[in-house]
Amino acid sequence: MKQDRQKPNKFSIIDHEADIGLEIYGKSMEELFANAVDGLFSLIVEAKDITPEKGKRFDTNANGETLIAFLNELLYMWETEGFIPVDFSLKIDEKKLTGTVIGGIFDPGKHTAKQEVKAVTYHGFSITEGESGFVAKIILDV
Repeated sequence: MKQDRQKPNKFSIIDHEADIGLEIYGKSMEELFANAVDGLFSLIVEAKDITPEKGKRFDTNANGETLIAFLNELLYMWETEGFIPVDFSLKIDEKKLTGTVIGGIFDPGKHTAKQEVKAVTYHGFSITEGESGFVAKIILDV
């Protein structure tokens, strides 16, 4: 699922005291996770023309906190390698998250770093399911 970070109705930014919040929308859990990545990375880096160079395989137990762990893993990859995710192939069920995230590496000649995000927190975290899909709320420590 190649992502378009400019597409509306994927996520919205929420005002939160000293931190930043995101409200993320998805018709499926897979779309919710992909849109959460887009929301997070739209705050971190202005990146166009990313050449996919690297993939990260995920195969982990799923629970209510899987989204936070998934985003923090990608944030760690950004901080240590300059990894910018651009394409997703995820499968999420009640017990497992499996799939691959493909991305490129930050190039200061082509990309612009924006906001430092230290962590995706558990504070205020929720995922709810409604008629039109899923909504997640997360707070980012900046």
